[in-house]
Amino acid sequence: MSPTPVKKPELFPESGKNPMFSPARPRRTFEEIINQIKANIEDGRLQRGDKLPTERALAAQFQVSRNTVREALRTLEISGFITLKRGPTGGAFVAASDPKILNSQLTSALRLTDFSVADLTQAMRAITVMLLDAAMPTLGEADLQAMEANIKAAEAVIDDPQKRSAILIQFYRQLAEASENKILVTIADSFVDLLQQWVVRLGSLSGNRVIRSRRAIVKNLRAGDAKAAHKELETYLEELHELWLRGENTGAASPRKPPRKRRGGPALKPVT
Repeated sequence: MSPTPVKKPELFPESGKNPMFSPARPRRTFEEIINQIKANIEDGRLQRGDKLPTERALAAQFQVSRNTVREALRTLEISGFITLKRGPTGGAFVAASDPKILNSQLTSALRLTDFSVADLTQAMRAITVMLLDAAMPTLGEADLQAMEANIKAAEAVIDDPQKRSAILIQFYRQLAEASENKILVTIADSFVDLLQQWVVRLGSLSGNRVIRSRRAIVKNLRAGDAKAAHKELETYLEELHELWLRGENTGAASPRKPPRKRRGGPALKPVT
């Protein structure tokens, strides 16, 4: 016996009957309109291509002015959640899926998170292993050459630790691209953004050590030896973790205040 389907809220309900949106609270009217519409999109109640109610209908459901609704819709359009079309058949439509939206949401959430050095290195290990495993079946010569070019570009700025780190961090995105998985590319984009914020601040291993590690990983990938690539990655991240725990810095800008201690290493404060 099939389960009873959940009734989807009506976009154009009769007065007082099962509306999709609830009245917006006066003090946070603008933000709440945006949040309610985004929540319906993210929960799947509003799907790609769905047309939202008219401004007049939305104003009635939210119990606000049409100008307030119009401003909220414009903000959602700029954010990529909806598309506004003019004309007789126009209106507000849920936009096609855009990886940039997910990337923005992940990055914003990470920037507001209080995490430790152990959290960061554990995430680096887990995500990189995942990307390595995903890339192996589809890894091609063009991907390997791109990784080697990335290493050479980093070697060219060996006396500039911050710029070198920014270049080498792109390695994670290259692995994601090699996997040919768009979701992994989106995850890698958020991860790269996080590392750009923190690795440059915390510092990295000496230039030669980083380059040697990357060359070894690419060499193992070229040989199809995932196990050896994983082992090199583990060794590198263990050394990096110890460096960060000791608080040593190899050219990155030092934080203004010492981070507070917590289990798993010093806490990394959210980026402001």
